[in-house]
Amino acid sequence: AAAALVLTACGTDAEDATSQNDAEAADLLPAAEGEAEYPLRLDTVHGEIEIEERPERIAVLGWNPNHDAAAALDVTPVYASSRSFDYGWMEEEWLDGIETLEERDDADVNLESVAAAEPDLIFLPDTAEMLEEEDIERLGEIAPVLEKEEVVAGDQVDWRDAPRLLGEVLDLTGAAEEAITEAEEAIEATAEENPQFDGRTITLATDYGEEYGLEYYTAAGGTAEEIVTMLGFAPNPLADQFSEEASISEENQEQLDADVLIMFYADDALREGREASELFQQIPAVEDDRHLAVVAEDDERAESGAVWVLRRGASVESLPWMLDALADWASEAGLED
Repeated sequence: AAAALVLTACGTDAEDATSQNDAEAADLLPAAEGEAEYPLRLDTVHGEIEIEERPERIAVLGWNPNHDAAAALDVTPVYASSRSFDYGWMEEEWLDGIETLEERDDADVNLESVAAAEPDLIFLPDTAEMLEEEDIERLGEIAPVLEKEEVVAGDQVDWRDAPRLLGEVLDLTGAAEEAITEAEEAIEATAEENPQFDGRTITLATDYGEEYGLEYYTAAGGTAEEIVTMLGFAPNPLADQFSEEASISEENQEQLDADVLIMFYADDALREGREASELFQQIPAVEDDRHLAVVAEDDERAESGAVWVLRRGASVESLPWMLDALADWASEAGLED
């Protein structure tokens, strides 16, 4: 009888523990769709990883598209670190659900905090190349590190890749495709609302000041070019030369020209300095008043991340949020109905 009581108690404890684990998992990610077969073996830029069973505790590092992919799939990480979480499209409720949230520089990894969160998957696509090999190895000792198969330049990343990769591993491929479709439909809707964009060219660029100079955002083959062409803009022939190197020398400022030119600045001092340049004033788009200056400190949407989306922050979450700002800026620069 005593032995039976012990066995019953042990069974009850085990059932309670399983029930508790299932409840915790349900709080962190949606139910599996039943398509994935574990174990999964995937090739990554740092070698093959094996995922024995469906992960439940996810750590997300790197730029916002990695975190946005998790949010779009209704996945709550147990750990997240990034340069910022203060973006206009990020939901406070989702951020509040993350056990450990750290704002850190891009290449600064807190290995102790990651380990303490006890993740069974570390999600780090497109940004792992910023880390030292030693950090990647040590992260791999904590949990499998999920990356893509090859390194892609930050301004040429396909914003659809991160949700698809995470969806594949978490058995949420349907949810990933649904999130991508919704973002694409948002872009299409904005294009339909702005027929004046059709066939016109646009240049988006930022003046980072004396140390870093001018940077061309809508480079041929890049993420920003894909976004504006989906909005109906035509590829700018001048953009071809910036596909490998986005910086613009002072003497080549005329290469910024397009049917409409939008320049981004952190503050008015940078804007005033650029607009005082004689070469800048000679750009046809500037001469003909087809130019708009967007100053982050004076524009809430720019300050909240809309400009960053056009550089390296494009995602299924950030794109729908940013579109109205871009459409407004283009119209203000001269492309009105």
